Formats: sequence, structure tokens, C-alpha cells
Amino acid sequence: MQTEKIKLALIKPYWRNPRKNERAVKAVEESIKRFGFNTPLILDRELTIIAGHTRYRALMNLGMDEADCVIVDLPPGKVKEYRIADNRTSEFSEWDWDKLIPELREIDNAFDFKVFFEDIDNLIGVGNKAVTNEQARAESESAAARFDDVGGAGQEAESMISLSCPECGATFSVARKDVLNEKIK
Repeated sequence: MQTEKIKLALIKPYWRNPRKNERAVKAVEESIKRFGFNTPLILDRELTIIAGHTRYRALMNLGMDEADCVIVDLPPGKVKEYRIADNRTSEFSEWDWDKLIPELREIDNAFDFKVFFEDIDNLIGVGNKAVTNEQARAESESAAARFDDVGGAGQEAESMISLSCPECGATFSVARKDVLNEKIK
């Protein structure tokens, strides 16, 4: 993979970027400030962004003039596929809290990570005890069992909601209250 420096003024964001990345821009700005710009933007031949809209916006906000970029030579249909696949794959990852928490605790200035983890105090053990992956998984399984008990097995995805632990950010799915109430009637 060969990178080249390209002026940000020449780079065009994709006009129909399917990702809402406003919340991530500040964290990416902080990452660039702390660690440098280490992941190039991926552009098509016309210098339109395929992957890296958030990085591009962060660079612009930081007043940078240029960025390392990789230009790929793909047909338009493959560019669309790549843009979607690149964005979608990040959603398949999740944190292993039992491994992350010790890592965070070993960082001397972990409290400076609030831009990445708003609940860092709880994660590293200041205040309430952090919730582990196993605890979140157990709660999720318990919620699923309660949903099944009221006749919710096999319901459509719309009948479930994703909840996040306010202390550690672990997420799990539970039945929506209105669906449960309907099943109980």
C-alpha cells in the first residue's frame, strides 16, 4: 500500500456518506493530537473519500493542510461496496471488558481518556464497581429469558432495544417495555 500526501482542499467527502460520524470526530481529533495521523484516508481516482470521513473532518477541524492518502483504482460499483463494507465491519467488534479494564488501569493518565470513555471513572474502579463482560452477558441472557417467558420468542428485532450500562457502557438487548406489556395482557 503506497500512500501519498494530498491537500485536504482537493479531497471531496462522498456526498451520500451513509455514516453519521459527528459524535466520533472529537475523539478522532484527540487521537490525532496524541498519537499522530497514522491511518491514511482511502480515496477513489477522483479524490472522493471511500473510507475516512471522520478522520478527514478531524483533520479539517485541527487546521491540517494535507493528509496521507491511499488512492484505489476500483470500478464505481466496487467503490460503493468497499465504502459500505469498510464502515460496517467496525460494528462487528465489541469490547472485551475483562481485558480492556486492566489495560485502562495501567495507563498513567487514564483519566485523560474521557473523550474515548465518558465513564472512565467507573471502568477503572473509581466509584462504583465496573460491570464485566460476563455480568453484561448474564443480564442480557436474563432479559432474553424474561422476554421468552412472556411469549416473546421469535419476535422481530423491533421488539428489542439495546441498553447501555450507565457505569461501564456495556450493552445488552432487552425486550421493549410496550412489547412486554402487550405480551403480558
